[in-house]
Amino acid sequence: MDTVRPYKQILQFLTEIIEQADYTPNYKLPSERMLAIKFKASRRSIRMAYDNLIAQGLVLKIHGKGHFTTGNRNKRVDDAHLHIKKIYFVVPEISTAFPRNILNGITDFCDKHTMDVSIKISKGNFAKEERYISSAYLSDAKGIILFPIDNDSVSENLLKLSASRYPVSIIDRYFKNVNSSFISTDHYAAMLNAVRFLKTKKHKHILYISPQISLATSVEERLNGYYDGLDKYYNSRENGDVLIMNTFNPTEVKKELTAYLKAHPQTDVIITTGLRPTTDAVIAAVNSLKLSISKDVKLMVFDNDFSTTELMLFRPYVISQDAYQIGYKSAAALYNQIFGDLRTENVRLPATIIDFSKKRFS
Repeated sequence: MDTVRPYKQILQFLTEIIEQADYTPNYKLPSERMLAIKFKASRRSIRMAYDNLIAQGLVLKIHGKGHFTTGNRNKRVDDAHLHIKKIYFVVPEISTAFPRNILNGITDFCDKHTMDVSIKISKGNFAKEERYISSAYLSDAKGIILFPIDNDSVSENLLKLSASRYPVSIIDRYFKNVNSSFISTDHYAAMLNAVRFLKTKKHKHILYISPQISLATSVEERLNGYYDGLDKYYNSRENGDVLIMNTFNPTEVKKELTAYLKAHPQTDVIITTGLRPTTDAVIAAVNSLKLSISKDVKLMVFDNDFSTTELMLFRPYVISQDAYQIGYKSAAALYNQIFGDLRTENVRLPATIIDFSKKRFS
């Protein structure tokens, strides 16, 4: 469902009035005050709609009297050509399925709503991310969709943009001091449901491999959901454990996990991020102990970045985030800030669990 706010509704309403009046000249159109009451919209949204019609040559504004039709039919042009706005999508990488599907959602929204998206890949470099944020503001970009890198620092440039009310949508990570839209999976609920699912599968000892909680709010939310899930569905945290990783270097992950599994051979399921190097390190650690993923230890990951052959081999549980909708709604929220009334949104989307041990492959 389209989530665009009053600007387009007002524009459509005024266009219909002009058409119903058969482009009669000097026909007085509704006042800004009346439109504000009717659409519960800001004056900014209303003026943008009227500016659009003025640019098309359909409306003339007479100061002190209001807006009137010109009677001109011929100068009307396609709204898409008048209001194409460039935005930035700043992202650490797009090599995996999750950010690619986010990008698909963003581009689909932009194609429908006359925005042009410029992709800026930070490669996990905080300084580069900072430069892209700054360059968006200094260029002709009208807003930013930011998928921030995991970092315990808040971008100074982002804080400056927030203070100036520059349109920003942030994906996956919430910054308490930044005035922006926030679009994310409901990470707490996702992990709570994951633990409930594992209980129904009769798993007895869970290991969750987590980054440090200081890196992102999503990490903290997942950890809280995990602990509360153990309390709620297992009635004890003794059925689960957490391995906090200071680094996700694959060599270090394999080393620490191998040591953990030797000390805790009862572990029957491992939950980890969807980062492929991390997943590969987990598989390598299990194999090094002559154990088998799926038969001896089940794997649960965020998002599916496996090939079909790997899915058939490992049969993982996948916590699937709706990346496409995250992208689509982040673009919609940004659009509303650019063309609408500057209000920000806080959207949390549900995740689903896919059990590939039950999937049939043709």
